[in-house]
Amino acid sequence: MPVFNKYHYEPLCAGDAVRFIVLDPAMDEGDPLSCSIIQRRYSAKIVDYSAISYTWGEQPEFSRNLEIRCDGDTSYLSITHDVDVLLRRLWTLNVLHYIWIDAICLNQADSIEKAQQVPLTGRVLGEAKAVHIWIGSEDPMTTKLFTFLQEASLLPELEKAEMARQVAILMKNISGGPDNLHGFVHFFNFSNRPWFSRRWVIQETCLARKATVHCGSYSIPLPSLVLAAIRVQTLDISSYQIKVMANLHKPATKLTMLELLWQFHEAQCLEPKDRITALFGLVSDGHRFHLDYTAQWTELYKNVVSGILSLGDNETRLQVMLHLFEFGSIALPEGTAYPSWVPDWSTSRRRDLPYHSRIRNVDTWEPYLLPLDILQGPL
Repeated sequence: MPVFNKYHYEPLCAGDAVRFIVLDPAMDEGDPLSCSIIQRRYSAKIVDYSAISYTWGEQPEFSRNLEIRCDGDTSYLSITHDVDVLLRRLWTLNVLHYIWIDAICLNQADSIEKAQQVPLTGRVLGEAKAVHIWIGSEDPMTTKLFTFLQEASLLPELEKAEMARQVAILMKNISGGPDNLHGFVHFFNFSNRPWFSRRWVIQETCLARKATVHCGSYSIPLPSLVLAAIRVQTLDISSYQIKVMANLHKPATKLTMLELLWQFHEAQCLEPKDRITALFGLVSDGHRFHLDYTAQWTELYKNVVSGILSLGDNETRLQVMLHLFEFGSIALPEGTAYPSWVPDWSTSRRRDLPYHSRIRNVDTWEPYLLPLDILQGPL
């Protein structure tokens, strides 16, 4: 990368400002990626734009260059291989209007800007005209898999047992294997792609007005993917990723932070504080609280519990107790002053209580249990 002409971000012009990129048209797929970066304010009439949902990966490598044009000059910003590929895919789809993608539109080196902008991510995704979801590159089974997803989503409503039978038959017919197991192996491999385990994608998709899932050159509307996953669940298959796949839609009921942390407990992110922030956009208005992204993560967790308890009632207190049982409490070095009533949401929950239902897998299909429901059974 030509370090002498590295791109330098202009500070955001206002607290409600957001950056967008505008891709330049390309004559050939091999042409260099080129764009301009602009700013718009939400207080003014913001233009139609698309947003991108993808996964960074645990150790992203910035091995590609993005040309950025500004005032007749060209500078360069390092991007990952996946960002390069997905932007080129948008080229082929003629998505050349305003685009929001966090890797480029947020100054990742500016912690103050990130503290201001990250909590607004839910709004940015929710007000986008369209959200493009990038799962990754295609493989030899992608054609058959996307055919299955589309046709499974079109199955009529049936009783659970009959639906399971129809889904199994459909998978066998489309996969072309000796039985439906061959096809479901590839379905599980697809669901195990990193995107489905990423925490930020939950609000990015649930808040979207319109979303499309892209896997290489193949695409499917998000509602079709969700409905297909719901159909697959009739086979009593227990998988966190499939559970997530079936829940990537706008919530039908008002959600609290406790419910979100419970349901999406295995969703991953790099920063412990993002275990909260990545879900905050889905909290309904009546259950919102102040979120200080600048706080250290243990302090943030304590503030979250305090905010939840101040808005809740006895039932909410019981839910916090349940979280303490399944997530455990935050363990700090001995001698550190810290309350014992703060759940450690930086980890996945575990089923330690002797539940009356005897269910041990935390991701089976079941309602959000309250401690009172549990205490009715033998302890």
